[in-house]
Amino acid sequence: MKKVKALVAVVMICAICLSLCACGVVEKTFVGTWSGSYEYNGNTFAKAFVLDEDGNYTEVTMKNGSLYDTESGTYEVKGIKLLLHEDGNTGTSTPYSIRLGKLVNNGHVFTKVD
Repeated sequence: MKKVKALVAVVMICAICLSLCACGVVEKTFVGTWSGSYEYNGNTFAKAFVLDEDGNYTEVTMKNGSLYDTESGTYEVKGIKLLLHEDGNTGTSTPYSIRLGKLVNNGHVFTKVD
């Protein structure tokens, strides 16, 4: 019985350590430059955003080849979601999910370029 308890304790400790390590790995996978393009209402949009290691981001959106919008703020990783908070406002956010190494928002797919 003591061996079973010891084995369960070791397994629990390993699981906790792995879950703590996994959090850092997930966050680091988001750091870098992401880009993608899509069409909406007959217009072509290209978007790129840079996620810095310090939790800040900068985003540029082009519409039909011309500068359309810029944005900056903070981001956070919650589980398998990336949340962008414009101007650091955590009350509103743009959510992205990660699927097969790509970020996805509203059916738009963004690929990591570096």
